[in-house]
Amino acid sequence: MRFQTKLFLDRLLGNFICFLLIPIVFVLGKIFRIDHSINSQNVKNIAVAKYYGLGTITQSVPMLKALKSKYPNAKLFFITRPQNKELVSLIPYIDTILFINDSNLFALLKTSLKLIFDLRFKYPKIDLFFDLELFSSFGVLISLFSMARNRLGFFWAKGTNFKAHIYTHLMYFNFNRPVRLSHVQLARLGGADINFPTTLLPFEIPQPAKISAHKKLDALFGAKKKKILAINVNASELSLARRWPISRFSKIAQMFLSKDICILLLGAPSEKNYTQQVIDKISDEKLKENIFNVCGYFSLTELLYLMPSFDCFLTNDTGLMNLAYAQNAKVISIYGNNLPEMVHVDNGVNIALYKPSYCSPCLYIFDSPPCKNRRVCMLNISVEDVACAVIEVINRPKPARKEDDIDCLISDDKNYLLGTLRRMKQ
Repeated sequence: MRFQTKLFLDRLLGNFICFLLIPIVFVLGKIFRIDHSINSQNVKNIAVAKYYGLGTITQSVPMLKALKSKYPNAKLFFITRPQNKELVSLIPYIDTILFINDSNLFALLKTSLKLIFDLRFKYPKIDLFFDLELFSSFGVLISLFSMARNRLGFFWAKGTNFKAHIYTHLMYFNFNRPVRLSHVQLARLGGADINFPTTLLPFEIPQPAKISAHKKLDALFGAKKKKILAINVNASELSLARRWPISRFSKIAQMFLSKDICILLLGAPSEKNYTQQVIDKISDEKLKENIFNVCGYFSLTELLYLMPSFDCFLTNDTGLMNLAYAQNAKVISIYGNNLPEMVHVDNGVNIALYKPSYCSPCLYIFDSPPCKNRRVCMLNISVEDVACAVIEVINRPKPARKEDDIDCLISDDKNYLLGTLRRMKQ
């Protein structure tokens, strides 16, 4: 099922159902007077749902650690799509992964009903349900039908009014702050330590994946010991406008191939054909000997292991970028319709390239960019801008991992958690 179809059904049908349920939820809440208190003794089962975005899942890891630190004996369920299984399986704070399959409408209905049944009858009652989707009414309905004792989610402007009175706890989502901070702030609303850090955490890579990654890399390069520039020209279907022009990526590739640097073009198997255009636009056949389209060649786990070894990783604002941040790689990120402040991690080496136009940022505000997909904000960034950044990062030493330093007041002098819009207590 196409993403635009899912979006249409979510907006048209899901929002309507949510608004119909608001008065019913309100009346039933008054009748049954459920205990919504949150403490170490009555939180035994936690569910966290994030269906889309490898990057956002990566940014949620500090939140998951915060919850597990506060409730070490609680069982933590993570709800997502099967496409995210490999990444989620690497997160040590998750006990059980549950899936929603949205490949077609029938699969979506079938797996949704199974999930609701499992949450209500197969597993013990959920005490805290965290919905990390911001705009999805589908996520709201799954949270509601799970019959969780507390349902926690994000609110942002009038576009999310359908969440009112369905969630027991609401947190303001601030687009001008890092996503990982918003996630940890929601965990704090669920009882997590108010001083818990927001630092992105590296993924531990199993030894077999390390061995396999080395073998595959050796198969590409043989005895060559050259510097490696990894490039990701792709962006997820959530916003293809985040892609810097493929012709410019090709010029960057040709420039550094001539400097005797090897290039790996990264991506998923489905992105192989689009990525191949970088190579096809290079006219010098000799230079092509040191550039490799490895979309689908490495597993995600193998890529996570290799990222810190790249001399530079040049990427659009997408999932692989967030994974590279977590692995403390040397990253150059190209931003256009999104603010770097939302996800960028400064480790003393990374560079965020961003030259906003009047309509930037527009991501999460418009379904289709107001520039009619002309991507003016991306075109602002020249080949020279990127080339200078690559030279600078390649010559920088590997970064030492450092703690996140977010200068932001999270509570007032009476320990009231800032951004809280709804908190039900009993």
